[in-house]
Amino acid sequence: MPPARDWFYGVRTFAASMIALYIALLMQMPRPYWAMATVYIVSSPFLAPTSSKALYRAAGTFLGAAAAVLFVPMFVQSPYVLVVVIALWTGILLFMSLHLRTANSYALMLAGYTLPLIALPVVDNPLAVWDVAEARTEEIFLGIAVAAVVGAMFWPRRLAPVFNDAVSKWFADATSYSLKFLSRDVQPEEVTALRMAMVANFNSLELMIGQLPHEGARPQTVRNTKELRGRMIHLLPVIDALEDSLYALERRTPELVEKFQPLLTATREWLGHADANLERWQALRDQLDALQPSAEALEDRKQLLFSNAIYRLGEFIDLWQDCRSLQDAILCERQDSWRAVYRHWRLGRLTPFIDRGLMLYSVTSTILAIIVASVLWILLGWPDGGSAVILAAVACSFFASMDDPAPQIYRFFFWTGMSVLFASLYLFLILPNLHDFPMLVLAFAVPFICVGTLTVQPRFYLGMLLTLVNTSSFISIQGAYDADFFAFANSNLAGPLGLLFAFIWTLVARPFGAELAAKRLTRFSWKDIVSMTEPASLAEHRHLGVQLLDRLMQHLPRLALTGQDTGIAMREVRVGLNMLDLLAYTPRVTGVPNALLRQVVGEVGEYFRACLKADERLPAPSGLLMTLDRTRRALNGQGDDETRLHLLHALSGLRLALLPGVEFVSSAEPEEPLPDGAPL
Repeated sequence: MPPARDWFYGVRTFAASMIALYIALLMQMPRPYWAMATVYIVSSPFLAPTSSKALYRAAGTFLGAAAAVLFVPMFVQSPYVLVVVIALWTGILLFMSLHLRTANSYALMLAGYTLPLIALPVVDNPLAVWDVAEARTEEIFLGIAVAAVVGAMFWPRRLAPVFNDAVSKWFADATSYSLKFLSRDVQPEEVTALRMAMVANFNSLELMIGQLPHEGARPQTVRNTKELRGRMIHLLPVIDALEDSLYALERRTPELVEKFQPLLTATREWLGHADANLERWQALRDQLDALQPSAEALEDRKQLLFSNAIYRLGEFIDLWQDCRSLQDAILCERQDSWRAVYRHWRLGRLTPFIDRGLMLYSVTSTILAIIVASVLWILLGWPDGGSAVILAAVACSFFASMDDPAPQIYRFFFWTGMSVLFASLYLFLILPNLHDFPMLVLAFAVPFICVGTLTVQPRFYLGMLLTLVNTSSFISIQGAYDADFFAFANSNLAGPLGLLFAFIWTLVARPFGAELAAKRLTRFSWKDIVSMTEPASLAEHRHLGVQLLDRLMQHLPRLALTGQDTGIAMREVRVGLNMLDLLAYTPRVTGVPNALLRQVVGEVGEYFRACLKADERLPAPSGLLMTLDRTRRALNGQGDDETRLHLLHALSGLRLALLPGVEFVSSAEPEEPLPDGAPL
């Protein structure tokens, strides 16, 4: 049973839809049901999504209507040319919208499929295009205005608490996830489940952050939310690097584990505090720094492993402190400038990674679907067949960003078919017995309120929203009752047939699913690592780093969905991040160390070039391990202590990420896996 606030939302939205319908009937608008349906499309339980969707729907409708007024008179004498123009318009704007991962993408997508919505029904009467475009714009604007006003006046719910709850859920999962590694109690199934929960929460924050300004969130609060998300994305690879360093320490230098254990205990205790107390963080940091080996001691491999573990734990502590302090600043809505303790040159503004090749294929498939459906309509000579093309365009646009859109298009088809059935019951059994508007409201009240209430729950959202919107549209309420069964069947059965066509078309044109997307993301990671070996500025390297991290958040869910190992993807991200650190500090040393560091970078690039050429992950070359060892030894006494320390940690991190297991030797094996002076 839905909670009381969901029922209130159902009643409120139904009341807004009836107000919009009444005003449209009072103003004698030609299609008042568009205003009613728009209320359900725009409405949300929260103020920010309602405001943003209202704004972007208004902009998209106006742009699409203007395109219809421009193109229909121009190409109406050449129907096939008009079809191509409509398909290209829809595809181009869809392509542009897919570049945006925030709510404003809706405006471009809507503008794309609004053109066929207005243009196709009037191809046999082009002089009516202005009237249809004007009527649709007015009626949709009316529905938008009513939905926004009613939503803002009657118990508006802010999105900020939902955002804060999602952040709290992420912290709860991240705390459990971190404690698993700090306690050395890593169970793969539990860790994977927590990791996927963290990724899902992280990805949900992006859309909410873009909507917070629409409910009046202050600029500094919005900046803090973006900073928080920018640091959240680093946590998984940082913990993964810490786990590798701890495992290597346990297997290679068990005598130093006891020395490190108090740090882990103190970190676990510190992690249990939900606030961002700077004194506690500083005390833990001082304890960490006190154990850092001297510069001379780092010539010993075991001391380097110990130093690397301290460095990775320090990264985690600083990063966690920043996340907690940002959470506190967001909850208290502090407007003073926030100061970070985790300051790394690689930190930069998150820019979304976009697979333009797959996106272009998806858009091209949508364009061809519209053209093929339109040609079939023209050849069949079906007067109302334009509705099939319209819904095919809408369905293909809605789900173009999905790896496997066919199941969702089938749901669209199923619930649209159900809407035809519900609309026919209303139109031919219920409406003939109604004589005034209050009776119409009573006839709609129970089913529309119940279905509207279910739209609040994500699992029911798509099906229930489609039922409401399509039933409202298929009934086609006018000022006077005038229903003809054959006209109703002819016009409203075309829509489900168009969706069935879109479903079959998608099955044929896009049968790949998440496997192809996961494979392409893997190759993109390899290509970025290869790109790091080419000359570039620090700004370009920083861009590659944040791109690697953003892609990781897209990659991990797809790997989990296809049953693949998510740990390999994180290792490859760590390879890239350690490569960037090498590239940043290499210019600070000269001579043989500089040449060997560049050789390391070159060999890593050659390895990933070979993976790209073979189209599969290859075993890391043994010669790379020799180069890494020789480079480590060459850094002894070279450069200032800070530069040398950063380079040694980057080399150690690269070795652990790229060649897992090389640090783990038994007592019967020699201390060094490769002898000094091994030939290159």
